[in-house]
Amino acid sequence: MKPRFIPAYWPISWFLKRNQFWAIPNPFTRTVYCLPEYIDDPVMRGHELVHFEQMDRDGTIRFCIKYLWFAWKYGYFENPYEKEAYSRFSY
Repeated sequence: MKPRFIPAYWPISWFLKRNQFWAIPNPFTRTVYCLPEYIDDPVMRGHELVHFEQMDRDGTIRFCIKYLWFAWKYGYFENPYEKEAYSRFSY
């Protein structure tokens, strides 16, 4: 199934703004919730599509567990999943 990009609603938009994120994927519905000003941004879209490739490669549940573990252990920018996505799509 092709991921959908939709505007984030409250409280997701609050969470995104609070943490200075542009978007967050929902792996179970294959939906990306985006701040409205970034919904058509090609870099953000490419970055989030890399995360769906990672989910397809590793399995959704395994991806979620590993993502949270890496985020806790390394932080956001040193998370191997984020490093891969940023290496393929960034400004």
